Amino acid sequence: MIKMERKSAPSFLNSNKKKWTDNYAAGAVFTWHNKSDEILKLLKLLTASHCAFCDDVLIPKGSDAGEIEHFKPKGKYKELAYEWTNLYPICRHCNGTKSDRFNNLLLRPDEKGFEFSEWFRYDPITFKIKPARVENIENIEWKRAKKTIELYGFNKPKKIDRRQYEYDEIINNKYQNKDNQPFRFI
Repeated sequence: MIKMERKSAPSFLNSNKKKWTDNYAAGAVFTWHNKSDEILKLLKLLTASHCAFCDDVLIPKGSDAGEIEHFKPKGKYKELAYEWTNLYPICRHCNGTKSDRFNNLLLRPDEKGFEFSEWFRYDPITFKIKPARVENIENIEWKRAKKTIELYGFNKPKKIDRRQYEYDEIINNKYQNKDNQPFRFI
């Protein structure tokens, strides 16, 4: 998770949000109304085409072209299904791992004061992401980081393997521009 600066919602989303939300809340099947590509493109601009959560590159390789994450799942929070601040660009791995789960402890990359190094640390030996705070069940920062790591699957074998591979690529100076590099926290 790299800090994300949220921009204003697109006008087409603002102007249709109430109608689309009311329709979905009344039992209609969820649809992006042919706007998913446009919404995803705008979201990816906020993260330099990286997953908002694991920071893998969404294009051209890595974690597919990206998906739209409903931070609070649309099935449980229908009123937020079209809420711009509830939407994030996400890789298939993180989206599939989190699925429709939610916990109030989850971190948002656009929350005020968020910085990766304040919440997480990257272990270059194990390639795992760990909470930056000392483990303590009473420590809310530790709990939030731990829950985010767990629900998004940051330390599943597939993600660890991706980080290990990209670490080697970074060491070999494959990337000239850090924004093109997966896992910018490395």
